[in-house]
This record gives sequence, structure tokens and C-alpha cells, in this order.
Amino acid sequence: MGELKLGVVEAQFADVIWENEPLPSGELVKLCAEKLEWKKSTTYTVLKKLCDRGIFQNVDGVVTSV
Repeated sequence: MGELKLGVVEAQFADVIWENEPLPSGELVKLCAEKLEWKKSTTYTVLKKLCDRGIFQNVDGVVTSV
């Protein structure tokens, strides 16, 4: 697998997941609101982007690393 490259904001988001996984997506929204001052839509947009890249998965509302 190639080297994983994340931008600064993506890395901060990934850290939230890695420190708390597995976690319900609703809890991820709350954590991102607290730690990153993100709205729900921002959290889900970035989550989808990183899921599409194969870094995370959201299965039945539970977010984990791949």
C-alpha cells in the first residue's frame, strides 16, 4: 500500500477517530464539534471523503479504521 498522506485538517479529524474508535457516527459529530468546532455536515463530508479513500469505514453508523 502506498504512503498515506493527510492534510492538517484531515489529520486532526483522523486523530479524533483513532483516539476514540470504534465510535458511533453521532458521537463523532459531537467530538468534532467540541475539538474542531465543526458542524455536522462538515464532519460527514470529511468522513465520506476519507472513507472513499479507504482510510475509515462507517458500517451501520459505527466509524472505525480500515
